[in-house]
Amino acid sequence: MTAATASVRTDPRHADDGPRPATPALSHHQAVAAARAIAPRLAAYAAEADRLRTLPAEAVRLLDDARLFDVLTPRVWGGGGLGFPTALLTTEELSRGCASVGWVRAVMGGNTWTVAQFPVEARQEVFSAPSTRVALQLRLSSPPARRVPGGYLLRGMWGRFCSGIDHAEWIVAGVSAPPAPGAAPEPHLMLLPQERTVGIDDWHTSGLRGTGSRSFTVPELLVPDHRVLPLSALDPGSPSPHGRPRTTPYRMAFTAVGTVALAGVLLGTARAALDTYAGSPSGASGLDVSALTATVDTARALLLADLDTLADSSTPGGTPEERARMRRDIAYAGTRCREVVNAVYEASGSAVIYDDAPVQRIWRDANAAAQHPAFDLRRWGATPS
Repeated sequence: MTAATASVRTDPRHADDGPRPATPALSHHQAVAAARAIAPRLAAYAAEADRLRTLPAEAVRLLDDARLFDVLTPRVWGGGGLGFPTALLTTEELSRGCASVGWVRAVMGGNTWTVAQFPVEARQEVFSAPSTRVALQLRLSSPPARRVPGGYLLRGMWGRFCSGIDHAEWIVAGVSAPPAPGAAPEPHLMLLPQERTVGIDDWHTSGLRGTGSRSFTVPELLVPDHRVLPLSALDPGSPSPHGRPRTTPYRMAFTAVGTVALAGVLLGTARAALDTYAGSPSGASGLDVSALTATVDTARALLLADLDTLADSSTPGGTPEERARMRRDIAYAGTRCREVVNAVYEASGSAVIYDDAPVQRIWRDANAAAQHPAFDLRRWGATPS
């Protein structure tokens, strides 16, 4: 390594710089094929995940071995360096086997995209691990963090819905904090070591039980400056204080694509419901499987087209209309897939009320996933003209 190369790798203005990957990066097709290949094995863990209210370690190991948590991680940091279409489709394939696995991968895999925009020191801390598992809590409920020399002091904070926290090394947490002493608080993201948080066993839910999305508290923690990022830095239309990777995924805005991979969970559960129905005695009834399959295919195509539009947009992050259309279509796709699952459930006869009926778990998972605000068509249904 030359002196010039060394200086580039430690200069925070060079957001693409990091350790070279030890293994060849996955292609889009390889990543989707890997997810499809392990989905049947994940299906075998689905009932156990439901019972444990967290993912079995073996299921997480399958994701690690397939490198599916690192689909969006830049290649120079050892990841796939792939885009949001890959994140969407790998989540769909995984969710066809187990919705909870797909949900956790969607959340954790998306967080590597976020971490890649933190200061270089934080990237080095997170991406130095063999596999990157970062949970998310977008809004901690608490007073604003206090600015202190060298960072921020968090005290008595707590958050809910932290998917995959049991298997995470880090948590990206949304915190209100003043950018400088005496300034008004603004939204920030902070990297918290998972081991410095205290978990709360409160994840008792109707669906997505295997995600283990329980609450946690932060009794007291000093977060150094290099683990802090203004939320505005996730918009490519705004300047980034630490630079951002110069690849297509980082031309996307968090407010537009932050939940698109979650739509893959509903695409996958809809396909799982149709798979189960086709192989059951109820499959000979009058349900129009072809039409329902076309609904799922149309929802997927709509999301992929929106992602292409954002990637090709002349405006960083997309125009307001393009961003609004993406958010609307995420909600639309999720809603239509939920309807597909519900149609299958209603046509599957009285046996689906038993806990060991696979369609019942798929139905519970799909309806739990669709309760996420991203799938609220009343909220996102209108687009600017």
